Amino acid sequence: MSAADSPADLPNAWVQRMIDQPGRPGKLDTSGHVTSYLEWGDPASQRVMVLLHGFLGHAHWWDFVAPWFADGYRVLAMDLAGMGDSGRRDQYSMATFVAQVGAFLQTAAVPVTLIGHSFGGRVSLHAAHRYPERVGRCIIIDSRIGYGNRPPRPHTAPRPKVVYPDLDTACARFRFRPDEPRVLPAIMRHLAEHSLKREGGGYVWKFDAGLIVGIEPEGVQEVDMLRGLELPIDFIAGELSTVVTSDLAIRIGASLQRGRGPVVIPSAHHHIPANQPLALVAAIRALLA
Repeated sequence: MSAADSPADLPNAWVQRMIDQPGRPGKLDTSGHVTSYLEWGDPASQRVMVLLHGFLGHAHWWDFVAPWFADGYRVLAMDLAGMGDSGRRDQYSMATFVAQVGAFLQTAAVPVTLIGHSFGGRVSLHAAHRYPERVGRCIIIDSRIGYGNRPPRPHTAPRPKVVYPDLDTACARFRFRPDEPRVLPAIMRHLAEHSLKREGGGYVWKFDAGLIVGIEPEGVQEVDMLRGLELPIDFIAGELSTVVTSDLAIRIGASLQRGRGPVVIPSAHHHIPANQPLALVAAIRALLA
């Protein structure tokens, strides 16, 4: 311990350790659409883990989880279309997100461990259903799996983005949706900075405003995918999540054919990769052991 370190600082020293182990940035161009991603670990590893973030998020949401697996896996965290640094589309649908993930999985020489949080968990499930030969197992984290057909979101006109005058002002506006207690300041700031880009003489959020217009769903029911897939699917939930209630988590767990769950993270809200990353790492390690 250096003289600059105080005992109060030590419990959170791992946050800076994770920031100091950034993923290597990469780009994949498939049919004219660019997918941005981050990579940790040995690129030649035959154990591959692919991570999908939540709605309006980005690959850096995994910065406090991915490095813990870099010794044993090639870890890839991708930006979904219209989010992070990936390319935009004229229209968004579950089918286009699944096709994007499918093209990304095709670059791996082996079936991958596919892990998704929230919206990314639903995309993971759809991708495992569409491309079972490319997915060895799937772990879904606090995703509101549909029981019954999901009605399309009502279409609304995209709103102009607010241009913030400086980075500090923009970062101060960063919030979780749904709202929940703020996490460690260093994590909050890190996520906020990677959610922003310079534009119009200031800073704006990276995500495409067209995503707010709505995403067309797939016709197949998600619960039928859970019940029909042969590959292992595990489900992790946050104890205090308002997105996945305890009743829904239990119902999802009962629908798993070859997997475990719900594995409930104590004191975790919906945004588990940010508010309980170490507990999430431990849960994933246990499931993969």
